[in-house]
Amino acid sequence: MSKPRPPAAPDPVALANAQASANTRTAQEQQRLNLIGTSGPQGTTRYVADPTQPGGYRQETTLSPLEQQNYERSTGVYGSALDTAGQQIGRVNEALGQGLNTQGLPELQGYNAPDFDRQRFEDSVYASQTRRLDPQFQRLERSQDARLAAQGLGANSEATRNLRTDFARDRADAYAEAANQAIQAGGAEQSRAIQQAIAGGTFGNQARTQGLQERAYVQNQPLQQLQALLGTGQVGMPQGIQYSPTGVGQTDVLGAQGLAQNQLNQNYQAKMAQNNALMSGLFSLGSAGIGAFPFPTGGGKPSDRRLKRDIKRVGTMANGLPVYEYRYVWGRKRHIGVMAQDVLKAGIDAVVRHWTGFLMVDYGKL
Repeated sequence: MSKPRPPAAPDPVALANAQASANTRTAQEQQRLNLIGTSGPQGTTRYVADPTQPGGYRQETTLSPLEQQNYERSTGVYGSALDTAGQQIGRVNEALGQGLNTQGLPELQGYNAPDFDRQRFEDSVYASQTRRLDPQFQRLERSQDARLAAQGLGANSEATRNLRTDFARDRADAYAEAANQAIQAGGAEQSRAIQQAIAGGTFGNQARTQGLQERAYVQNQPLQQLQALLGTGQVGMPQGIQYSPTGVGQTDVLGAQGLAQNQLNQNYQAKMAQNNALMSGLFSLGSAGIGAFPFPTGGGKPSDRRLKRDIKRVGTMANGLPVYEYRYVWGRKRHIGVMAQDVLKAGIDAVVRHWTGFLMVDYGKL
C-alpha cells in the first residue's frame, strides 16, 4: 500500500512563456478586429497585408477625385507660400539681428524727492494763525482788566489772580492748537508734493513703455508674416464614421493554472486524509492482533494486498494461485499465503469483504 504523492509544482518559466504567448495572440487578434477601413466624401482608407510592417499591415489612403484636385492645389499654394517665406528670411534675419532702438523715447524715470521745505511751510501756517490770535487775546485781556477795576478788585486780590491764571491757560491752549494745526498742514502738503512727483514719473514711464511696444511690433512684423506663410493649411485626410475599437480579453493562463493546481492539491489532501484514516485503522487492528478480526464467513485471514508489505512470490498452489511471503503493514513477523486480489481474478468464491473495506480469504475454500 503506497502513500499518495503530492502533485508536481508548476514550472514558472513554462507558465510565464505560456502567458506571454497568450498575450501575443490576444494582441494580434485585437489588432485584426480593429483594422476597420473608412469611406466618406473625402475618400477611403483600408489596411493591406505587409510583412515588412511590425503588425503585418499598412494603411492606404485614397482621396476622392475632388479632394485629390484640392490636395494638389493646396500643395501648390503651400509650396508658393514656402518660396515667399524663404524670400522673407533676409528681412527676418535683419530684424532679429538688430536691437530694439530706444532713441527719442522718454528716459526711464524714478522717484525724486520733491523740493519742499516743510519747516518753512509750518512756520508760515503758524504765523497766519497767530496773526488772528494776538489781537483777539489782547482785546480779551483789556476787557478783563476793565471789569476788575470796575469791581474794585486789586491786582493782588485772589479773584484777580484766579482770572488771570485762567486767561493765561486759555491763551496757551489756543497757541498750542495753532502749532498742531501748522504741523498737520505741513505733513499733508508734503504728502501731496510726493504724490505729485510720483504721478509725474509714472506718466513718463507709461509713455516710454507705449513707445517700446510700438517699435517692437514694427520690428517683429517680418517674423509674424513668415509664421503666417508657414502656417498655410493643407487638405485634410479622409475621416470615416467614428468607430469604437473592439476589445479582446486576455487569456488568464496563470489563473487557469492556479485553479488546476489548487484542484490537484485538494485531491492530494483528500487522499492523504483517507490514507491517514486507513493507516490509523490498520494500526488499531494490528495492536489488537490478527485474531481479533471478526469473519462473517466463520473463517479466513486478511489477505488484501493493501495490508501487506515486503511481498515476495515463493511458489504456486495446485489450482494455479501464486503463493507469497510477506509482512503485514503493522507487524514484523513474516507470513506465507495468497493475495485476495489474485483469488478474485481467478474466480474462486473464497473472498469476503471486511467492514473496513479490506478483502479476506477463506483458505478452506481454496
